[in-house]
Order: sequence, then C-alpha cells, then structure tokens
Amino acid sequence: MSPPTALSNWRMMQHVTYLADHLSSLRLEIAHLQNMNTHYAKKNEHSPLDESALEMRTVRLLQIKKELANMLLRPNNPKVWWEKLPKPRIV
Repeated sequence: MSPPTALSNWRMMQHVTYLADHLSSLRLEIAHLQNMNTHYAKKNEHSPLDESALEMRTVRLLQIKKELANMLLRPNNPKVWWEKLPKPRIV
C-alpha cells in the first residue's frame, strides 16, 4: 500500500469538513424541531394544521435518526465509504 499523497489527504480533509458541516446542520435542525415540539406541547388545543406539522416533525426526526445510524455503518474498506460522499468541486 502506497503512502497517502498530499492530494488524497486534501480530499479526505474535504470530506471530513463536509461531514462536520452536515452534522452541525443536523444538530441545528434537531434543536429547531425540538423547540417546535415544545411549543406544540404547551398549547391546550391543536388544530388539524398543528397535528399535521407535528407528524411531519416526527417523520423528519426519524429520517435524521436513520441518517445518523447509516453514517455509523460504514464498510470495512474506507475507500468505499469515502466514495459515497459527494465529490468536492475544484474551483
């Protein structure tokens, strides 16, 4: 196995940056959904629109949970895992 080149290191760092940014945005989205759910829970009566919004938030939280779980299930071959990430655009 050959040693990593500067280009491959740069690409790996781009992917790590992408993952960090993506995790940060998911964290913000989760916080927003939780705040909306707290607001919903404080109300005594709920309109059909409120109920629908709650269901959509619940579905989105489950999607995020699955996405995070899939991030943990990477193949043994790191090359395969890295290739599934979006390719960085070189400007």
